[in-house]
Amino acid sequence: MNTSRRSFLTTSTAAFASPFVLTSRRSLAADAAGRTIRLGHIGVGGQGSGLMQNFLSVPGARSVAIADPFLNRRELAGQKVKETQGHDPKLYSDFRDLLADPNIDAVIIATPDHWHVPIGLAAVRAGKDVYIEKPLGHTLAQNKAMLDACVKNDRIFQYGTQQRSQEILRRGIELVINGAIGEIERIDIWAPKGNGGGSLEEIAVPDGLDYDLYIGPAPMKPCSKDRISSPGSWYCSDYAIGFIAGWGAHPLDISIWGLDYDQQGPFKIRGTGTVATPDALFNTITSWDVRMEFAGGIKSHFMSDDIAKPIVETYRKSWDNNGTTFFGSKGWVSLSRGSYAASDPDMFRIKQGADAKRVPYQQSYYKAFVDAVRDHTPSIAPITDAVRSDALSHLSVLAIQSGSEVVWDPKAYRIVTPEPLNERMSSPVRGEWKQS
Repeated sequence: MNTSRRSFLTTSTAAFASPFVLTSRRSLAADAAGRTIRLGHIGVGGQGSGLMQNFLSVPGARSVAIADPFLNRRELAGQKVKETQGHDPKLYSDFRDLLADPNIDAVIIATPDHWHVPIGLAAVRAGKDVYIEKPLGHTLAQNKAMLDACVKNDRIFQYGTQQRSQEILRRGIELVINGAIGEIERIDIWAPKGNGGGSLEEIAVPDGLDYDLYIGPAPMKPCSKDRISSPGSWYCSDYAIGFIAGWGAHPLDISIWGLDYDQQGPFKIRGTGTVATPDALFNTITSWDVRMEFAGGIKSHFMSDDIAKPIVETYRKSWDNNGTTFFGSKGWVSLSRGSYAASDPDMFRIKQGADAKRVPYQQSYYKAFVDAVRDHTPSIAPITDAVRSDALSHLSVLAIQSGSEVVWDPKAYRIVTPEPLNERMSSPVRGEWKQS
């Protein structure tokens, strides 16, 4: 069970489910049987190189191009492709040169967070299907733009929430949606807290780095050793909203997997949080305690692990620093990346009948994406679910920063109150980088 790291808007639901679309996709699938899928990798740092390694082992997939503004990263990734697949991929500093290749079917985007949607938009508009690492956008407006672009261009999207290919999590979700714990009453959600620190001391831009391209749509700031590191891309507000989204994306995704409680109407969200080092580079929310109340009556408690630990340990002995617990009228089920628990341990031995509700599932998360691209069928982690779960992170941040109770209308994709917060659904963009 240890692995690496539903619809939402009416328009997108129709696009994914209309008979015409399904018919055309079946025809495409029949024509595409056995076709090799040509992949481009954009961003091959720590997470990106790990993803590439996984895709290199997928039958019927061929990694043909790599883009990264770090020369050494793209060269090392190219060597790995050569060793594994026996050919030399094309190497680019600028992702736009990769996207210009009409022979590339799909791209794997694993850049710093602020680049996810701008590159994703460019990719789908260039006719590519996209796998985008979590979290999704740097703003709520970016997320809506990505959804609209995927629907308009009829592109396949898969989110980097690999936990959807953990068998025990699938079984847990199917217990929940088939009523094993009764009617859902509330949900606990928690994720590792963020970190403070980060040096602002200026250094020379390292040889082989296109720094202007690395910064991209973010404000131009002096280069520092931590600004161009993975923690910089996780904890600096120029590039991310923090681990509340960067790690929170996983348990939040599990909370909405197969469930529509957050789509029944406007819901309320309020919370508190702390920023450990507001004057240092790492200046995003470090610790958080957020309450949500949905239109259907279900309540959710979203926390960093330091807040969650004493709460979760009152009912769950196998503590894990991330997780999602569903409480129902008949019991509870708790799901984490590394463990699981339930009010009745025998619950996980329940065998679902032929008429039970099921969630889309494939054991190999990476093969699932390649198959979806080849057959032109919806992925197991679609854009609709990515936008839903990512919205919960952004709304949590807005509630904490504003000190207000935020009321969100998911169908209108708009903040009802405080209305002025709608201005913070987007942020200024440097230069030419289109994000809508």
